[in-house]
Amino acid sequence: MKQKIEPNLKRMKKAMMKMLTARYGLAEANLRWEQIVRQDQAWIQENGDLGGSKNMMASNLMLFYAVCAFYEALDKNLTAEQFKAFANEVMAPTFKLMNLFDMNRFLKHKHLVKLVYRMIDSYKKQVDKKRGKEWGNTWLLTVNPKERTYGIAYTLHTCPLYDFARDYGYTEVLPYLCAMDHEVADAVHAKLIRHQVLSAGDPECQYWYVGDKSPEGLADTGSK
Repeated sequence: MKQKIEPNLKRMKKAMMKMLTARYGLAEANLRWEQIVRQDQAWIQENGDLGGSKNMMASNLMLFYAVCAFYEALDKNLTAEQFKAFANEVMAPTFKLMNLFDMNRFLKHKHLVKLVYRMIDSYKKQVDKKRGKEWGNTWLLTVNPKERTYGIAYTLHTCPLYDFARDYGYTEVLPYLCAMDHEVADAVHAKLIRHQVLSAGDPECQYWYVGDKSPEGLADTGSK
């Protein structure tokens, strides 16, 4: 019977197989790919999918399952630099499209910023209703808690990726994904100002997106 492959994992197969083949040869790489698929599916069955497509952030956990399964298939031998190169290879087409968007220009349109905040607030209301039920331990968040007057800000008080990393022993891998948030921000000409993050032992994850040419973005140092 053909194995079902989760979309995030399927998208990464080419880059995963490239690294696996370089290390172990094609025959062994194929065996390890099958191991990745089995492990990925096992974690989804054990821990759920946070509501799947109905939860717009659920794919982040699916991505982490896939990355951790890949990490296991690499005998837990994957550096931050190697992961960054791997992730950038996977994301290259997406980054190319994202690069057409400019956060600096976007943030000049207050009605568009308000629309984004309405979307985030709408998501928060869904979380408040469904967290602990069909959305499991999905992210608990607060919208713009410091009342920023520029940019887009929110705080995550919990994170299912952090919970999974802690419970299954992958706390060394999670910072690799957290670091990709900055790569994504760079792709849309934004700066992510984030001085607290759960994966670094802080009590929450603070997100504040500004334009990369803004005074706030240019002045920021020490973001995690």
